Amino acid sequence: MAKAVLWTGFGAWFLSYSALAANGADNIKQLIQTGQLDPAYKAVQQERQTAPKDVQLQFLEAVILAQQGQHDRAIDAFRKITEVHPELPEPYNNLGVLLASKGRLEEARAVFEKAIQTHASYSAAHHNLADVQAQLVRQTYARALQVDPKVKTAPSQLTLLGAITTERTDITKLSAPAERLAAVAAPSTAAASSPTASSAVPTIPLPAVKSAVDESKDAASKAAKEAAKEVAKAAADKHKEQNAEEEAVKSAIQSWARAWSQKDIKKYFAAYASNFEPPDRVSRAKWEAERELRIVSKKKIQVNVSNFKIDMNGNKAKIVFSQMYESDNFKGNSRKSLELTKQSGRWMITRETVN
Repeated sequence: MAKAVLWTGFGAWFLSYSALAANGADNIKQLIQTGQLDPAYKAVQQERQTAPKDVQLQFLEAVILAQQGQHDRAIDAFRKITEVHPELPEPYNNLGVLLASKGRLEEARAVFEKAIQTHASYSAAHHNLADVQAQLVRQTYARALQVDPKVKTAPSQLTLLGAITTERTDITKLSAPAERLAAVAAPSTAAASSPTASSAVPTIPLPAVKSAVDESKDAASKAAKEAAKEVAKAAADKHKEQNAEEEAVKSAIQSWARAWSQKDIKKYFAAYASNFEPPDRVSRAKWEAERELRIVSKKKIQVNVSNFKIDMNGNKAKIVFSQMYESDNFKGNSRKSLELTKQSGRWMITRETVN
């Protein structure tokens, strides 16, 4: 009586203990499919009391843990199954999906390859392997081109299996590895009830094996090309953005030189940031007074700048250029260095050095 009251709280599906015992793994699968993960987990624990070594129940328990977001526990569970049953591809596949979801792509690739070794035409593992390889290619290109690999990341389409089954088409799509795992597919009755039956792998004709391998290669090649295009575009965008900033820095220096030539003191000083460091550690006020006297006292000033060399570093830049200066009684050529920072959308001078 007390046991019946306890099970009633889990939902209408759980009418009696005897009904659950009769259907076993199939009922657990139904619970997972309908998102009743807590009752499903308790049901697995109940079933495992009578069949602790049943690999199907072990697999379902790991699937539930993954669905609940307990990825570390699920990884441990799938890994233990692969150690005891290295002939089964499904545990390797799901282990690879979870490793990939945590960014452990090299480990995931090795695991998917083991899944394929157990079943050469295993399409789910082939597709997952192609996806992981594409992500690795994207990262490699990003490092080579020195761009952020997360600039544009296509969502992964990894396949998570819901049960151990001889039907290799029994798969569930996972829209992205970081998302909550999707509903899982139901196993065949024979596979669900017998570890021996669920471990069986059907003989695959050679043409089917070749077709699956070729499909995997094509998918990997296509994914790699797409990844390379994405990273190359990100690199091109970054280069374009840097070129635009370099042009903005050059324009700021030309405006500064023009204001100096026109003896426009207001615009000239506006080119300097509030944190500009005057030479010889003089105060900003003293430096401005001296500069204004030198500029306005001249009848004629002509400043030309050329031969720019610009080094960008985020919102900071260093520009080295040739400066031709001509005034009433002086004409000279020097190499000047300016350091600038971008403040409120403007590149402004923070340090000035004459070489």
